[in-house]
Formats: sequence, C-alpha cells, structure tokens
Amino acid sequence: MNNEEELLKKKFFDLADKAYSRNICMFSNFLGVLELSTFYEISKELSYVPYELFGGTDFCERKIIRFGESLSPYPISCIHIKPSLKKFSDNLTHRDFLGALVNLGIKRETLGDIIIKDNEAYVFCLENISEFIIQNLDRIKHTSVKSEITENIPDKSYITIKTLEYNVASLRLDAIIAELCNLSRNQAQILLREKKVFINGRLNENNSYNLKPQDNITVRGYGRFIFRDEIRTTKKGRYYVSVDKYI
Repeated sequence: MNNEEELLKKKFFDLADKAYSRNICMFSNFLGVLELSTFYEISKELSYVPYELFGGTDFCERKIIRFGESLSPYPISCIHIKPSLKKFSDNLTHRDFLGALVNLGIKRETLGDIIIKDNEAYVFCLENISEFIIQNLDRIKHTSVKSEITENIPDKSYITIKTLEYNVASLRLDAIIAELCNLSRNQAQILLREKKVFINGRLNENNSYNLKPQDNITVRGYGRFIFRDEIRTTKKGRYYVSVDKYI
C-alpha cells in the first residue's frame, strides 16, 4: 500500500468515526473509481456506521460517501453550462469543460460527473463552489458561456449507450479488455497490472476473471462498458459477446 492509499483510508476512518461519535452525517469529497475501490477494500471495517454513495444521479461514476444516518442531503449542486450563442460556439467536449473549470483553480475532488449533450454540460459539484463557478466561468475555448444552478437533473436519456458485438477468444477479462480497447492481449494485461481496470467499481487485477452478465467495466483512459452476455459460441470455440459502451 502506498502513502496516498494509507492517507485516503485514514480519511475514511476519520469521517466514519466522527459520524458515529457525534451522531451526525459526514461527507467525503467526490471520489473517482480508484478512490472508491480503496474505500470498498475497507468497507466491512466501516460497517459500524451506516454509509451510502451518491453522485447526483444513479448513473454517475464519481460519487460522494455519506457516513451516518440518512438525515442530511448530499451537498451536491448541478450546474447547467451552455454557450451564450450556440450557433457560433466551438464543438465543446468533456475535456474542454473540465479544463476550463480546473483553470479556475477548482480542485477535481470538488467536481463530480460532467454530462455533455448538444454542446451543453451538466456539472455536478460541491454546493460550496457552485456560486464561484457561476460567477467566474464565462468562456470555454473561444466560446462565451453562461451558467446556472438547475433542478432539472439529467436522466438516463442524456447518456448515449451503443450496443456492440465482439468475437473473443474467451470470456476472460484480459481477452474482453483487449477487444473493447482495441489492444493486444499483452497490452490488456499491462492495463490490469497498472490498476486501470475496475469491475462493478472495484479494482480488478485478475487476468482470468470471467465476466458475468451486467458486470460494469471501467478502463481508465478508455471508457465505461457493461458486459451484457455471451450470445453464442462458434465451431472453433470462440465467443460472440454483447457489450454496451458509454459514448
């Protein structure tokens, strides 16, 4: 375990202890998949206090942990960012929106998922930075933008998922990852060793793990997927599988 993991685990225990001893709710910052996987490693040790995870919607990948009874709402705001003049705007990507926010001096841990649709963004963030974003974010690339807090939280219709079929040598994780990411089997194994593959939110370094229907796969740097199921087996013993890819 490295120092960063040790500090993160200590932070989780501190939050849980305060929630338990003071009978109040305590909240983490937004956590990415690697940090959440670290939490899951010790979650049984923290079971003396209730906890829940939420990121703004049920399908958000970045989440906040609430320790304590479900009495206090999550300190999450949703900010709607859109071009002032849409027809003259640049083509804005997730990276563009995130880069503009980080350039304001905002830390990544205060930001949740950023959902893009029709060149507009819905940004989940901690409540205490929402007004700062609204007052200071006025341009992304060459595009003037305006922001406001919204109660119209994006639903699953804002998420584009494409169902794809792959012909794979086996149902082992390294074989599936190789196909999903257009890599060699050896390159897929390197991703696993580098702690970049997560199954259902938990770090997975097991090359030979056999995927199960509805397993959620996150490969850092390559995207998110849902393994639907094996469709059929060929005469040569290969498998056709169905996978949902988040676009």
